[in-house]
Amino acid sequence: MTFLDAYAKFGPDTMAIAEALDIKEHEADRLINARLNCGYAERLHARRIKKIAYAGKEPFVSEWAR
Repeated sequence: MTFLDAYAKFGPDTMAIAEALDIKEHEADRLINARLNCGYAERLHARRIKKIAYAGKEPFVSEWAR
């Protein structure tokens, strides 16, 4: 079982992931933190791209609909 499989199955439960992967709990905690930080960075990057692409406006919103 990989870390991503265990994370999908157990969520951010460090003890369950540690048992499933046969690693120590602090190592599972470090992997979970890295995964959460990566997800946050991806969302932040997507938000920045959206603001740049649409110049702060939502796509496909006409002027009269406001």
